[in-house]
Amino acid sequence: MKRFLMTLAFLLPLNTSALTPGEVQAIVQQAQESVQTLPQTQEEDIAIAIAVSLSMPRASLLKLGQDARDAGLTLTFRGVGTEIQNRPDEKPQTVAQRYGKGLIARHMEDFKFLTDAGANVQIDPVLFARHNITDVPRVMVVPVCRSACERTQAILVARGDVSLRYALETLFKDVTNRFKTEPENKQLLKVKSLLEEKLLRLGDRE
Repeated sequence: MKRFLMTLAFLLPLNTSALTPGEVQAIVQQAQESVQTLPQTQEEDIAIAIAVSLSMPRASLLKLGQDARDAGLTLTFRGVGTEIQNRPDEKPQTVAQRYGKGLIARHMEDFKFLTDAGANVQIDPVLFARHNITDVPRVMVVPVCRSACERTQAILVARGDVSLRYALETLFKDVTNRFKTEPENKQLLKVKSLLEEKLLRLGDRE
């Protein structure tokens, strides 16, 4: 759809008021045909997720946030530090209301020590539920589906209160060993390249 809109914006003249409905329809049809000739994006991709909690030691969380910032990664929380309670006269809140995009803004003070350090934070209870995350921190390589897909299990997981570099190195060793027995696995090759990139960005640090 995004490609369609970009193509349509390119094809439509600046002054569309002079066009008849039939001419506009013809342009739309041309845009749709152009989109169909473009290469399809992969249905499934991969990403590195860092699951954390405000219950972690503040110093550990801050260090992890700074390293994640330098690696171009984001810290993911299940929710805010304080559970949102509904008043007796309120209807139960939906997941979107509880964990919507504006939630961090409304509870910025909880994350201020991280955002002040330049760390990127997000709230994603779906990630925690999908991967049954009960302990943190957890650094994972996970599949990211652009539409519904069956594969939801993490590809690689590193647990424990260790540095981000150590966790990524552990994952890199794991995928390297797996790749030896599955040399034709393109997903593992992609994982290996992604981890190499993040380790390179982190540089030589503990």
